[in-house]
Amino acid sequence: MKNLSVLTKSMIVALTIAGVGATAIAAPAANIKAVTGSSEAVSAMQSKISLTQAIEIAKQNAKGDLVSAEFDYDDDDDNGKGAVTGEYEVEFVSNGTAYEVKIDTNTGKVLKTEQEKLDKEDMAEYSAMKQAKVTLTRAMQKAAQSVNGKIISAEFELEKGQSVYDIEVVKGNQIYDVSIDANTGKVLSSQVDVEDDD
Repeated sequence: MKNLSVLTKSMIVALTIAGVGATAIAAPAANIKAVTGSSEAVSAMQSKISLTQAIEIAKQNAKGDLVSAEFDYDDDDDNGKGAVTGEYEVEFVSNGTAYEVKIDTNTGKVLKTEQEKLDKEDMAEYSAMKQAKVTLTRAMQKAAQSVNGKIISAEFELEKGQSVYDIEVVKGNQIYDVSIDANTGKVLSSQVDVEDDD
C-alpha cells in the first residue's frame, strides 16, 4: 500500500510537471495574439501626428461637416524598411457628397483626397447626425477624458435607433471602445476592444 502511495505521488508530480510544461508552451501562443492585437495601439501611439491635428489638416483640403476620422493601420504595409506605416482617413459631408482625406500619420502630408455621392442609408445617418446635440469633436474630447488616452477613431452611428458616437481610444497597448450618446454627451460604455479571431 505504501508503494502505491509513492507511485501515486510520483504520477501526480509527473503530471504536474507535464501540466506546467504544457502551460509554458501554450502561454507564448496566447501572448502572440495579445502582442499582435496591440500592434495597432503601439503604432497609433508612436504616430507623430494626432487625430485632432489630422482633422485640422483635412479641413484645409475638404469642405463640409466632419462625420468620421480614423487611424488606418495595416501591419502588412511596411515601407520596405520593416517599419509599419499608417494613415488617418478623415471624412466630411457636404451637399450629399462625402469627401475623404488621407493623411500620413508621421508627416501630416495629404496622401489622397477622394469624393463620392452618399447613398440613401448614408444620407439618413448624416441627417440624424445633423440633429444630434453633441458634435463629433465634443464627443472625442469626452472619450479622451474618460479613458485618459489618445483618440484613433471616431464616427457617428445609429445603433438600434439611438444616435451614438463610437470612439476608439488608445491607452498603453490597449484600445478602448467608448460609446457616447450623441444627444446628451453621456458615456454609455467604455471597454477594452477585444479582436475577433479570423
